[in-house]
Amino acid sequence: MRQENRASHLSEDQQKGIDLIEPGMIVEAEKGDLGEEDVSKPRVARVVRDDNGKIEKIVLQKGVFFKKEIDIPIDRILRVECGSDARDGKVVIDGGKKEIDSLSSVGKEQLASEREIGYSGDLLDTVEQNIPTAEGLREMEQGHVLPHPLKDKAEAQPRKSIGLIDWLRVVGPGFLSGMAGNDASAVATYAISGASFGFGQLWIILLSTPMYQALLYTCAKLGRVTQKGLADVLREHYGIWVAAFAAIVLIIANVALIAADLVAIGSGLELLTNVNWTWFVVPVALILWYLTVYRNFELLKKVFIVMRLAFAVYIVTALLARPDWGKVLFSTFVPHMNFKFSSISSTVALLGATFGPYSIFWQVQGEKEEKRPGSTRQQVRFAALDIAMGVVSGNLVAYFVIVSTAATLFTHHKSINTAADAAKALMPVLGPFAEYLFAIGLIGAGLVAIPVLLASTSYAVADTFGWPAGLSRKPWQSEGFYLILTVALGASMVVALAHLDPVKLLFWANVLCGILVPILMVFLLLIGNNRKIMCGQRLSMLTNFWLVLTILISVVATAFLFYGILTGQGG
Repeated sequence: MRQENRASHLSEDQQKGIDLIEPGMIVEAEKGDLGEEDVSKPRVARVVRDDNGKIEKIVLQKGVFFKKEIDIPIDRILRVECGSDARDGKVVIDGGKKEIDSLSSVGKEQLASEREIGYSGDLLDTVEQNIPTAEGLREMEQGHVLPHPLKDKAEAQPRKSIGLIDWLRVVGPGFLSGMAGNDASAVATYAISGASFGFGQLWIILLSTPMYQALLYTCAKLGRVTQKGLADVLREHYGIWVAAFAAIVLIIANVALIAADLVAIGSGLELLTNVNWTWFVVPVALILWYLTVYRNFELLKKVFIVMRLAFAVYIVTALLARPDWGKVLFSTFVPHMNFKFSSISSTVALLGATFGPYSIFWQVQGEKEEKRPGSTRQQVRFAALDIAMGVVSGNLVAYFVIVSTAATLFTHHKSINTAADAAKALMPVLGPFAEYLFAIGLIGAGLVAIPVLLASTSYAVADTFGWPAGLSRKPWQSEGFYLILTVALGASMVVALAHLDPVKLLFWANVLCGILVPILMVFLLLIGNNRKIMCGQRLSMLTNFWLVLTILISVVATAFLFYGILTGQGG
């Protein structure tokens, strides 16, 4: 009977091995994930013996900052591998993925012994049937563990076309990436463009739509074909220094954007409460850190996304403001550019707001995790449509933010110096309620964007060093990932509280993104056309054309920007 303690059935050699267990040995689960590949290793902290001096259980400790203790009964130990000293030794335990993933984020817990489970048959089968449900598994990124209606329909009716309703049910990382560009700093950038240059930069939004589609499509194809993150691919094929350089580029851009979004949330709360925005930065940052690290942020994200829809009022405002639609269409389809420093910097900011560096890492990771039906080529096509819906939706909002601010603020020669100034563009529709709705939009946009920015930063750095990464993992399972997230948020708080002008910080954060993103695009272009990496599914000529055009426009705009700075035009 296997109800008896396994220790009573151990061979003499196995018993000798268990008797050699000592503190400091690494602990590995046969099938589960204890974070063995993480920056900190799960190790034996203590060995507990019974009255006869026999080992009764071992106490596993994982993590330095995110600590977790797990008691492991002796009958769950499969084998012991001794090394030259304790830290080289290894204890392998009988632990399944679901059982370990169901453990909580904090606190001390104990794996059930075979005797306590009381069954005949395989331990893993019983564990799967009796998995604890107090906390359960955290929802995987981008909802990729949810049922996939496209897959069910494709399998049941392989020749029948898939309707629009089916597509809307399965929008994934592409849609989120496309819409994520409209964070608080981006909306501020669009509003400044409209208030400063009228309809003059609408053509940039139109041109950026196929450019952004090509960029995200490249990211999706890379993630789908390689099943690896961008930094992981760079490290494996181009070396750790190239991966580290790409990660540093992302960190710089993301810290600036997170700081800008913290300021935006504070500015939104200031509009609602009349309390200076600086008082909200630290509390908001701490709350978001707690929700991202210890709780399922997905539960609140839906509410915050609805709050972001407040920006859709700009579309109504643009229509009711009755702009000269002839001028609007002319500015949309006829590119024109002046070479004043303010115009150049606004162009770079618009490009940075659209092509956020974080969206590159996020899209690769999201598509890698997303479950799609069919062959790899069919999955890539699903991803392309998913991305198209997000890009068009996101750029449509950006377009009408510019139109509405141009028709209301630019027409009356009003500039944007505060969040309240940006809200005035909504007054033709909302009157005195404009500030409140704009504030809600700022807060919602920032609350959604910051966890995404933090996660993409952690993905890049963790993949560079080969650490496990993912918001679906507990803090103690991926301590390196969550430490990076914590440090990035701390650095962003410092920048946010550096007494910079709030609106200028929102604007220049996107200028910085516009400067840095071409570097990451070059890496994508090289990887996407590498036959070995892409397994024969290299980028098409059309995708290459738009990628190259995006890089050229971004580099030329950045060159003019630096020329203006060096010649004193930006003073």
